[in-house]
Amino acid sequence: MQQPTLTLQIRPDKYEAFLALVALLDFVEVVENTPPSPQDFVPPTPPLYDTEKTAFTVQDLHAIAAHFPKNYAWTYTALQTYFPQDLLLSVQIIQNQLFIMASPNFHHQEISSELGFQLTSFIKKHQLGKLVYAPSDVVFDENNVVQPDIIFLAVSKYQQITSQGIQGSPDLVVEIWSPANKKKERNLKHELYATNGVTEYWQIFPKKKKITVEVLNEAQEYVLFSSAKETGVVQSKVLEGFEVEVSSLFGETIVQ
Repeated sequence: MQQPTLTLQIRPDKYEAFLALVALLDFVEVVENTPPSPQDFVPPTPPLYDTEKTAFTVQDLHAIAAHFPKNYAWTYTALQTYFPQDLLLSVQIIQNQLFIMASPNFHHQEISSELGFQLTSFIKKHQLGKLVYAPSDVVFDENNVVQPDIIFLAVSKYQQITSQGIQGSPDLVVEIWSPANKKKERNLKHELYATNGVTEYWQIFPKKKKITVEVLNEAQEYVLFSSAKETGVVQSKVLEGFEVEVSSLFGETIVQ
């Protein structure tokens, strides 16, 4: 069906006033759709939380973030300034975007503990380096600070360990993904680790009972090195000779 045509007639003596009104409406629409300029934002004075408090919830951390514009460019310095330190919760920055995560569930911790035990035994036996667990900051630069679930540093990189975390790229990182980790975060971290030269990247998907191990090629891009789902063995290239049976990480858990 053809849509009816609306004809608007304006008196000649009101034409200029009409044009002025249209211009004003256009201006209002542009102002409402334009995010606030970072130059107009005045950062709040810290602290933004109760300094006597020793345990913080996800809601507490979101309340701190609420003092800033949604498009605020977060930095490592801002994290150190506005957020409590030594948190049990995960607060990360990827490309200046803030990610606040709740504490991992029991099954997540089971997987981390079992893989960590197997890795530690192998690393200590061959005196290869150190294994570090989350929450521990990996600071790539001012705009990118993350907390992988498991981090391996070879002996040659011990100088990167500081009281505030690890400065620079580890040799190997492990991420254990939960439903709370959105695809956006997974993609950003994949790109971040490759760009910063993390040689080996493990991703564990508990729901699928799947593990993938990727390593950097000469073009500094990740390629699949080893993978398995439900059963089978995955191997490490960085830790030559290390392998883990997938089913050993996804055994019967106490909490479903």
